[in-house]
Amino acid sequence: MKYASSTDIGLVRKLNEDYHMNYITDDFSLLVVCDGMGGHKAGEVASKKAVETVVNYVKENENKKDYENTLIKAITLANEEVYKDSENNSEHRNMGTTIVACLVYDDNAIVANVGDSRMYLYRDGELKQITVDHSLVNDLLSSGTITEEEALDFAQKNVITRSLGIQDTVDIDIFNIKLIKDDLILMCTDGLTSQLENEDIVDIIKKETDLDKITQNLIDEANDIEGIDNITITLYLYEGENYDR
Repeated sequence: MKYASSTDIGLVRKLNEDYHMNYITDDFSLLVVCDGMGGHKAGEVASKKAVETVVNYVKENENKKDYENTLIKAITLANEEVYKDSENNSEHRNMGTTIVACLVYDDNAIVANVGDSRMYLYRDGELKQITVDHSLVNDLLSSGTITEEEALDFAQKNVITRSLGIQDTVDIDIFNIKLIKDDLILMCTDGLTSQLENEDIVDIIKKETDLDKITQNLIDEANDIEGIDNITITLYLYEGENYDR
């Protein structure tokens, strides 16, 4: 496998409230991306706490090989930790974070998400969004209240309907994918997808094979448009190998 990650503050925000981490072993790869929210640097606290909680829990329980349940329990614990900090620290009150996490083992990818940070699968020249946004605009689209065209200029695009740390419990979406050779996983915060359409992302991927360069080119393009938010991207290329057992 090959992988690359990068984060950028963007051109407008004074803080980078995104946080990401990759944990790679002989048995599996864990990729986690979070986008925090809340004043007084609380968004930074929420995203970092969530990522570290998930990675540490998976590390401590990796020998169980029950990857899906382990990932669900890790994110559930992350929600509890962020919520507890928010309740006990007035400066962190109402902080929260999105999360998208992907655990790859053999030719399987388990994807979990809460909020509007996304996981895409790039296969055979096509980009498909795997996760479903927990956002107001997506809810209105799904119900037919607004059209795709109206969604493009929707004033409350940044309003999410589900996140970690806002309540003491959380619903986590899970997706299971069978990978084939040369599949490319793309995980990102909305700082990328608020600026670039799918076809823009595909064009950039097609022009380059080096994953580090692709991540940087995506960030540069998002910043060239407006750069209104923090941007975090993780790419993971599945090369058809099985993990050692």
